[in-house]
Amino acid sequence: MMPLEDGGNKTMSRSKNFPYAMTLRLSTPMQAEVENLAYDSRMPKAQFIRTVLRRAIADEYALPDQYRQVHGGAL
Repeated sequence: MMPLEDGGNKTMSRSKNFPYAMTLRLSTPMQAEVENLAYDSRMPKAQFIRTVLRRAIADEYALPDQYRQVHGGAL
């Protein structure tokens, strides 16, 4: 539990759909761009980030090894 300023406690709930969570630290310009892109895509930010990561992972597996070596390595 997390203590609140008024002395109460806030229980952190776990997501039932997504068993793993991580913190994503972005620069201010990148954060604004993610918010804008999510809004333009009509998605919540979390859904947009999951979609982008899923596509990046799928693209990484679809690329031939030679392309990865020429263009800076793995994901």
